[in-house]
Amino acid sequence: GPPPPRRAPAKLSFSATLRGTPVVASTSKAVVRSEGFTVYAAQNSLKRQRTSEKARLYNKSKKSEIFTRSKKVFMEIDALVKTGAKTEDEFKNAEALIAAAFKTIDNSVAKGVLHKNTADRRKSKLCRYKTRALEQLGLYTAASA
Repeated sequence: GPPPPRRAPAKLSFSATLRGTPVVASTSKAVVRSEGFTVYAAQNSLKRQRTSEKARLYNKSKKSEIFTRSKKVFMEIDALVKTGAKTEDEFKNAEALIAAAFKTIDNSVAKGVLHKNTADRRKSKLCRYKTRALEQLGLYTAASA
């Protein structure tokens, strides 16, 4: 069929999508032909924009969840150090929070939000924090090599 009527090209900007401005691309001569119907190259780029935005928001929420769970672990361990925990059993709540953080981190690797090495580094950071707190309280001594 004939191409759709020309519209004024809109700015394909991130801020325009946030304001809810309808995004319109200029219909260019570039056309991808398929059996039975015509897809204009502009449509492909608009769909790509929409999917990228959805992915960005999804990834952002997953990363935010990781930071939130990690912060809860750090705050819990800081509180235990401040009160001067006497036994390792007092760290049970912190360990539960670490397990929840690990689960979130591993899930985001599976979903492709984080790279495996980044995830391992984040997990290591949580474990190091706990180990250092235990050493500080005198509840744990590192095995000498």
